[in-house]
Amino acid sequence: MPDLPRSGHAPRGETKIREQFPVDVKIVRGVRFETNDGRGDLLRIVVMNDRTVAQYAPYREYHGGNAAIFVDDVSSFTLRSSPIEETQQAVEGVLGAMSAPLEIPQVVSFCRGIHTPSGARCRLYKAVDPDDDTKMMGVLIEQDARGRLEQVTWYKTWSAGAAFAAIPDALEFVLVKDESGAPSLHPNDIGGWAWHYSTSFDIGPSLGVNR
Repeated sequence: MPDLPRSGHAPRGETKIREQFPVDVKIVRGVRFETNDGRGDLLRIVVMNDRTVAQYAPYREYHGGNAAIFVDDVSSFTLRSSPIEETQQAVEGVLGAMSAPLEIPQVVSFCRGIHTPSGARCRLYKAVDPDDDTKMMGVLIEQDARGRLEQVTWYKTWSAGAAFAAIPDALEFVLVKDESGAPSLHPNDIGGWAWHYSTSFDIGPSLGVNR
């Protein structure tokens, strides 16, 4: 993927938006969760800017999961991001191979506590937090029994306004395990910080991609 500018949200005028992923009003961004075993992308996200592109609304994220890859079979992945063209064709080129995407508003909040997952298939992954390399962060991915994406939850060690201050070009996530070496869904197995989370739950499917 092409190199990325490390710019964050540069809102016009006095508008201030708290985003899950930082918005750069000059570009639309594609984010891929690329499995490290070469099986393809577990998840793709399109981060919209401040403009409407066909059915895709401004200040929205569109999360599309790969139902052909069960999350419980994935031990690690690399988050990769790059700008894409500001066109319907480019957006659907990112999302088209995925299941019908979830539409996530950019206005979010991180709540202190632990999220209780409900998906039939769930895995929690960890990475060094690029906002503070002395800490870790987490992402919990939930699928239904058929592998369709249901929910994405981000964990930070403070009440952040976004998952990232600036979306990294690449960031490796690995499976979280408990003391016995079994997969864990509890962020305390990442580290003993006071955890805060933000989740996509109850947003619902997007109507942007025809199925």
